[in-house]
Amino acid sequence: MANKTNEEVVTETFSERHPFADGMTAGAASAGAGLLVSAIQNSLQTHNKGALGVFTRTGSTIALFTAMGGIFSYTDATAANFRQKDDAVNGAIGGCAAGVVLGAAARSVPMMFGGCASLAALIGTFDAAGKSLQGTYARSSPTDFTHGAEDAEHGPGGQGWREAREARRKNFFKQKKDDVESDA
Repeated sequence: MANKTNEEVVTETFSERHPFADGMTAGAASAGAGLLVSAIQNSLQTHNKGALGVFTRTGSTIALFTAMGGIFSYTDATAANFRQKDDAVNGAIGGCAAGVVLGAAARSVPMMFGGCASLAALIGTFDAAGKSLQGTYARSSPTDFTHGAEDAEHGPGGQGWREAREARRKNFFKQKKDDVESDA
């Protein structure tokens, strides 16, 4: 089998996404989150509107969450289809579009640019890190979840996964002078 570059593998495994369906699904989920935030805002305010204040007083929060979620997902899927790639750039483009919506809600052009830049950087970095808050080293392989004695030796160099993780941790952090002198 011939060696393939990363670009060729990404191109072969790309499957087209449906921007409108993705946008509607994300918009509905974001509307639910916006409803929750609006209910919290309504409960913390002092007024005589009762529970209806979720829609009358803080309902713009629901609309903002819905618009940001829907626009992000729609733009992300559209960029992926246009570029024929699934990578962090699509998330950054979608984050920029969501940031523009956030700035438009504030009626501020500088906030539109700032929202675009900050959300593009945040979401692009999150996507580049493997779409995980733990990073790519959290689970180096699917066999990290094995617990049997017969599966204990599967890490690099014949180490178990706990030993490999501890070695990676020790190499990452600075060593104390006592540890450096005892190693020599």
